[in-house]
Amino acid sequence: MSNDPHARPDGGTHWVDVSLIRVNHKKLRKLSQAKIARYLSDYDRGDDFPPIVVEDCGAFYTVRDGRHRFQAQQQAGFRQIAVSLYN
Repeated sequence: MSNDPHARPDGGTHWVDVSLIRVNHKKLRKLSQAKIARYLSDYDRGDDFPPIVVEDCGAFYTVRDGRHRFQAQQQAGFRQIAVSLYN
């Protein structure tokens, strides 16, 4: 985990298996189901979104930015998603 307050996404796109990505449970409670449904509809239409930003925690990745997009991708059945690594 990076403790650098100036750390940013690396700018590259990486493909990660959805099963290796976690969202903080406290942040899951704050998700907007309406926003997830809207993103899910957008994904179904084929719209593109920027990669979610994740932090490499060793055995898994944790979402730093893009919780709603990640949940929509999970619900859409994506097995791998594009991510940008937070460093």
